[in-house]
Amino acid sequence: MKQTAICSASNETYVKGVAAALASTVLNAPHDSHCRVYLLDGGIRESSWRKLEKTMAGLGRSCELIRLRPNMETFAGLPQDWGASVMTYARLALPQMVQEERILYVDADMVIQADWGALWEMDLEDKLIAAAPDVITQTLSGDRLDLVKFNLDGAAPYFQAGFLLMDLKRWRESCVSEKVLTYLRENPEHCRFWDQSALNVVLYGRWKRLPDEWNTPAWWADDSERPGYALDAPVLHFVGPNKPWIYGYHGSPSSKVFFGWLDRTNWKGWRPNGWRFALKMVKYRAGQWLAALRGR
Repeated sequence: MKQTAICSASNETYVKGVAAALASTVLNAPHDSHCRVYLLDGGIRESSWRKLEKTMAGLGRSCELIRLRPNMETFAGLPQDWGASVMTYARLALPQMVQEERILYVDADMVIQADWGALWEMDLEDKLIAAAPDVITQTLSGDRLDLVKFNLDGAAPYFQAGFLLMDLKRWRESCVSEKVLTYLRENPEHCRFWDQSALNVVLYGRWKRLPDEWNTPAWWADDSERPGYALDAPVLHFVGPNKPWIYGYHGSPSSKVFFGWLDRTNWKGWRPNGWRFALKMVKYRAGQWLAALRGR
């Protein structure tokens, strides 16, 4: 049986997202393959982990779920993402934690809707990764990068780092993670999109382009007037702060696609609740207020 390897990263906040992401990826894996599914755990509750295990076991596909616990202190002090988290950096620990030569990395806020067998077999030639371009930022000049300092062509394409076919062997040999962390610490003013910004600098000229639809922004697909970006795209990515599990965005067309995949997990039937969301916001604001008082 052919062996494939998948990875994602999550904490408890993103656990429903990662459940849908992993389930959709496994269900669209090559039919003759066994999937090793690596999950970088940045703080998942044990009860949620058991539900993830049951989800993977109940998909009817040959797969195994492997829990990895990166040392998140490694990323302390780095710029935080939309959710005030450093979980985006967890994937930088992956190459040293597993010995796979090739792996498919998927963000915890996307769903995979097409067979990715052809991608898995893709010849990367002399490149370290394959990725789809960022259809929003488009070119390196669209990010806040120091083009002169790093000798970058501002018109060169810019990739979205949420869906990556990674050559881990060459990644390790080229010390990519170490170079990315050095960049992040030395150039904090040029990390608009956190490690994605750094990866575009470090992997400049060393990535292979996938078709745009392999990283379709969900909010673009919600706009029926925007041609070429469909809700049934191979990869539907909930980029930015609006996630389907957050009350208020959960009614969008793309969120309904997400819940169709979530219903194939052990969170079947779960939907965000307005009262629960309001209570969480009260707790969050109270926490901010108390922190401000202590800081006086």
